Amino acid sequence: MSASAWVVAVLGAAREVGREVLSVLAERGAPVAEWRLYDTIDDGAEGSPEDFPAPVEFGDTVELTGADVVFLCGPTDKARGWAAQARKAGALCIDVSHALLEDGAVLIVPEVNGDEIEAALDEGLFACPVPGATALAVALRPLDASADLKRVLVTAFEPVSHAGSAGIDELAQQTRELLTGGSIQHEVFPHRIAFNLIPQVGELLPGGGTRAEWQLESQTRALLDLPDLPIAVTSVCVPTFYGQAYLIQVETERPMDADTARALLREAPGVLLSDAGSYPTLVDAIGSEATLIGRVRDDPTVPFGVTLWAVIDGLRKGGAVNAVQIAERALRERG
Repeated sequence: MSASAWVVAVLGAAREVGREVLSVLAERGAPVAEWRLYDTIDDGAEGSPEDFPAPVEFGDTVELTGADVVFLCGPTDKARGWAAQARKAGALCIDVSHALLEDGAVLIVPEVNGDEIEAALDEGLFACPVPGATALAVALRPLDASADLKRVLVTAFEPVSHAGSAGIDELAQQTRELLTGGSIQHEVFPHRIAFNLIPQVGELLPGGGTRAEWQLESQTRALLDLPDLPIAVTSVCVPTFYGQAYLIQVETERPMDADTARALLREAPGVLLSDAGSYPTLVDAIGSEATLIGRVRDDPTVPFGVTLWAVIDGLRKGGAVNAVQIAERALRERG
């Protein structure tokens, strides 16, 4: 392997996140000597030949011998087998599909726990968290370092793209039907999503929570290395196509107020802080590589604490940019 000339394999290259990984690699000037692009043939494959730096090979067979880094972008049912091939070939493997978190992949957000990359190089299996965990960890890390987190409450606003292209299509179709007087059908979501809010993202689990809420809670704890942090999430599916938003209520063990929080967040890596009294929206987040934060204010219901608003482009920073940042650092440290 040469740190100055990478052999890059993207599995799931024709999917939305795979194409975003390719875009980010190009934008950041990655020194790619050879592309190997693969995908299966299904409804998730998109794009025309001119959208890619090399031809995409469709099917179940991939050739990873000699690859330096492999990005797993889907499909999830192929991820484990492809990851095993990547590790056998000695390649770094970065999972963007969220399929390998129970297979020993190290969860990484470089701005939060990038120091863990070096220790995991021998295994070489890394994973991007769900977008919300990235946003929460980036926002909460500086507050914890200053005042020790005591409790975190989160309301998560998730777009229909969390359900893939089928979710996007269902919102678009329902919107057309409502505006033209047609018949409304729902298959992807448990209720009509157009002009509606659904307080359920992912399957319901025993106890009343959902899988998406559990993922957000557990992955945030893992990224912050706070396994006992009390954190409760309520996820709401909203009728937007892309971008995630989070209302975060933070209670700390030691003194913390809005002015202190703003000063900390202004200097925090990966954060773009709005001016006091201002706030970002989902539109502002699309295309951004940062977690955008605003409406930082004191929480009068606790002795020490603040409330803040955060938004993130889940496809970009929540997936592709995070994956490429991991690759850059891992390949640099591996030498």
